[in-house]
Order: sequence, then C-alpha cells, then structure tokens
Amino acid sequence: MKIKLNERGFILAEFVIALPLLILLLYALVTLTLTAAKIAREQVADYVLETEAQEVIDRITADARAAQAVTVKKVAAYSSGQEFYEIMFVYSTIDNMKVTDYPKHYLREVLDTRRYTVDNYHIISKRVEDNYNSNPITGGNFYGDTTVTQFEFAEIAKNVLHITLEMQSLVTNQKVKFSTAVYMPACTDFKISL
Repeated sequence: MKIKLNERGFILAEFVIALPLLILLLYALVTLTLTAAKIAREQVADYVLETEAQEVIDRITADARAAQAVTVKKVAAYSSGQEFYEIMFVYSTIDNMKVTDYPKHYLREVLDTRRYTVDNYHIISKRVEDNYNSNPITGGNFYGDTTVTQFEFAEIAKNVLHITLEMQSLVTNQKVKFSTAVYMPACTDFKISL
C-alpha cells in the first residue's frame, strides 16, 4: 500500500482532534463511577442503620419474653448531656418453671444474664458484669458506621416493657427510631432505678 505525500499528516491531525474528546470521555467515566460508588455507599449505610436497629430490637424483645427478672438502670450521661439506660435480663431454667404456663418459644434454657448497655454511643451486649465492653452489636461497620441517640425503657403496664431506640448513620446523618412494647410472661421481678 502506497501512502500519498499529501496524506502524511492526516493521522496526527486526527489524534490532535480526538485527544480532548478522549480526555473528556475518560473524565465523564471516572465521574460517573465515583458518583455511583457514593450513591451505593449511602444506600448501604442506610441499610446498615435500619438492619442494626431492627436486630437490637429483635434481640431485646426475644430476651425480654424469656426473662424471669428484668432490671433497668440509668448509666452515666455523656458530655452531650444524653442519658442512656442499661437493661439486664436474668433467666430461669425451664426445669424451674411450669412449661404449661407459657408457650415454649418464650422460654430459654440458660442460667446466665444478658445486659445491653451503651458505651461510646454504641450498644454493647454482655453476659457477665465486668468493666470490659468488648462486644458491640452496633456501630463500627465498614459499610456504614452508626451511633445511638436514644435508648430508653419504661414499664407501661404489669409485665409490659416499652422500648425506644433511635440510631443515626454517621455516613448519611439519617435517623431511624423504633418503639415497641413487649409482654414478658415469665417475668416475676421487674425493677427500674432512675
């Protein structure tokens, strides 16, 4: 194939014209990718927020239904002035209770206690009373960190526990609030110390 003398610079001219278009196309592709990643991260962070809050409510309500004794007390207020509560569930073994008194799914065969408390704006689940809060069940998630803004309990009727939990995403600043009441059929000792 012979190249004519008057067509030698044509490839360089095409490259000079196409280079800004290629740069613009790559810039748009990178911007689109980063925007999609940001939107996906925000959606995942909101999902993590709702999932963590629902999981805490589910765990506490299941523990409350099975507990023989429930103790609620205020823990120290944080620098922001917010006060949080700690709740402790004490269980009885099935052998100590009449199984016919309560549906079987309300009973758990455990001897130890369960505590839920707030430490550094995260909910901690503990089985024993010690000074180590090493088992956070909220916050610290890689996909979306959360913080607790409200964690309160009240007795609204005999053996009925009212739970209020509000959490906030540190990524999107969205808040989610759950309030529910739980009937505690096995509870014989309920204490709230404010």
